Amino acid sequence: HHLKVKVVMVLGHEACGAVKAAQLPQEKLEQEPTELEQALKNIKAGLDIKGLQHIQDLRAHDREAVTSNVKRQVERLTRDRGIMSKVR
Repeated sequence: HHLKVKVVMVLGHEACGAVKAAQLPQEKLEQEPTELEQALKNIKAGLDIKGLQHIQDLRAHDREAVTSNVKRQVERLTRDRGIMSKVR
């Protein structure tokens, strides 16, 4: 809220390690340091894990996971009153 920037850009990239890690089982995520665990769980919450399981092609699976993460992050930003109060 205090960055005083005019543009917020949300980007994703193929072969994102964080998005890949977020797809690990819950038990694996809980073995990570607390901050990383929370970040991965936030990413995981935005992924359509069941839908992703039906995508056999690895590149297509990766692309869809990254895309859904970007969409989720944009949705989260649009629910932030502080950010949205700056949007004209």
